[in-house]
Amino acid sequence: MKRFTLMLILAIMTLSSAVFAGNEDYMSTQSAKFIMNTASVARTEGADIASYNPAGTAFLDPGLYFDLSNQFLLKSYSTKAKENNTTRPIPVLNKEYKEREPAFILPNFYFVGNFGDLGIGKLATFLQAGIIGGDGNMKWNGTTGSNAFVYRIMNALTTAPPAALLEGLSGATFSTSFETSSVYYGIGIGAAYSFFEDTVSASLGIKYVMAKKTGKLNGSMNFTERSTNTPVTFNLADEYDYDANGFTPVIGIDVKPNNDLTIGLRYEMETNLEFKYKAKKRSVSSRDDTKFASVINFIQPYIPDYGGMKAKQNLPAILSLGGEYIVMPELTLGLALTMYFKPKVEYINYKYDPAAPPATTSVEKSNGLSNGYEVALSGVYKVVDEFKLGLSFMYTIQGIKNSYLEDPNNLLATSANPILNSLNIGFGGTYTFMEDLEVTLAFNWEYFFAKSIKVAYPGIDPLKMDYKKSIYGIYLGVGYRLRDVF
Repeated sequence: MKRFTLMLILAIMTLSSAVFAGNEDYMSTQSAKFIMNTASVARTEGADIASYNPAGTAFLDPGLYFDLSNQFLLKSYSTKAKENNTTRPIPVLNKEYKEREPAFILPNFYFVGNFGDLGIGKLATFLQAGIIGGDGNMKWNGTTGSNAFVYRIMNALTTAPPAALLEGLSGATFSTSFETSSVYYGIGIGAAYSFFEDTVSASLGIKYVMAKKTGKLNGSMNFTERSTNTPVTFNLADEYDYDANGFTPVIGIDVKPNNDLTIGLRYEMETNLEFKYKAKKRSVSSRDDTKFASVINFIQPYIPDYGGMKAKQNLPAILSLGGEYIVMPELTLGLALTMYFKPKVEYINYKYDPAAPPATTSVEKSNGLSNGYEVALSGVYKVVDEFKLGLSFMYTIQGIKNSYLEDPNNLLATSANPILNSLNIGFGGTYTFMEDLEVTLAFNWEYFFAKSIKVAYPGIDPLKMDYKKSIYGIYLGVGYRLRDVF
């Protein structure tokens, strides 16, 4: 869950479904088949149910199952700021910023081995590996949050008594660029067993999560030296990465009251993730560092140093409950509800006093969070034996209060990747080219409900922020089954 409130940058922690359907850093869309059937909690076909309905693997026919999927995502993000100050507007803040960095490779692999009858029921084992969350890569040519940060430094420099530091310099402009990467890798194993003539099944598994995040901000503050009429630029740079590892126990239960109805349940416990920061670059420079040392020394304390610090950002506990009903031999309908429970989260609250360095830091609990949920509805129609079409809808509530979005300490992270509720519409088809070899091609459009808020940022008149997001996805999956192995 994205909850670090960082004074500066590089903390795009949100999921959320920040980039993907799901809840913040957790990604629901982990296979091509899921896009055409988002109510997969009770689905009992395909190796990818190891992620959505692990208990259902015991209901598969005996054999070895493989599934490999990849996602290609086209993003359209925009953040528009409007300052209420009409007498002294700041053009770089009163602007719309856009982000269009695509995600080309987001793979997931699944393997299921169903051993058939062993004892009183059937035994299955499963393996999953791939990307289960994160924001992907993001590149912004400035954001409201990053520019507001640099503006605060310039505002401090141009007021007395610090204004004396700029003696001999005139003009005041600035610009920023902002890049982040956030990926959660998951490797899971487990087993499932069916009872009572395949009417009930249960599963137990464990998932190892590796979260890798990086960030980089570059800013420039531009002046003119009066005596020579030459430009003077102070370059600000902050670059670091932070990662964490954790384990997630997962349990599942399936019940089949009759041959046409399956009810599935999956519970993933909260994943404990403590991120540790590694500073890669933290600097302020100019064309003559000695000549402008006083200005550089004034700016330096404003750039937070998170090197070696730790902060907790757990993935939420997840409870999914759903049903799948065969209306007729050609048509199957599904309905699912997924709850994301508020996890334990702490953030780094960076405190600084330029007049009395060094900077100080503290770790505090975050606020503005609540439980999130998803509701999914899907229908799969068998056109012919070799070809199926699926249509699905999923509505996501992120569990973020306005107090979080309006917190000025969150402006950078929110303006770069706002956490918004969304509607996901998916459509796709699966075609069997030869016995037991099938290919799935699916498409989705995730529309995020636009949000307008006001942020009372220190040193700046209140900013009216308009956030918009949408994602277009292309999903390709290949599934294969080996029969007569056991």
